[in-house]
Amino acid sequence: MKLQYEYPNYQQAVSFIIDDKNPVLACNDSKQLCYFIPLKNFEKGFDYYALNRTNDGDVYFSIETLLGLKTIARTSSNYIKGDLTKTEWIDVIYNTTMVHFNKEEYVALKHGYVKKDSGGCATSILLIMVLSLFISLVLY
Repeated sequence: MKLQYEYPNYQQAVSFIIDDKNPVLACNDSKQLCYFIPLKNFEKGFDYYALNRTNDGDVYFSIETLLGLKTIARTSSNYIKGDLTKTEWIDVIYNTTMVHFNKEEYVALKHGYVKKDSGGCATSILLIMVLSLFISLVLY
């Protein structure tokens, strides 16, 4: 059974919270009910609001911010057994999103900064050092 029908109170709660942000339904099946909302300042940036089913049959709410294919931040609620009331779902969604929106990576993204991996720079420096050593050995 699709999560949309199994958790109607969640559906109402998430709609209450995100409907004014023009959400797009990304997934609607028995494992996940997911909406995405484009980020205003990033052409390929999205916030994903998802209700996910665990292998045990429980569910949890998660919000994930992506820039292209890169995950900037992800925050999840505790596992939940059964459908909550609309008000309880609103509390779960609101509390989870507030934690998410206050994460360092998300705040930095909102200010235009994206955390870069240092592997590229360190790898380049190491490659230059190895090449320099090799050239110096060949020349002498």
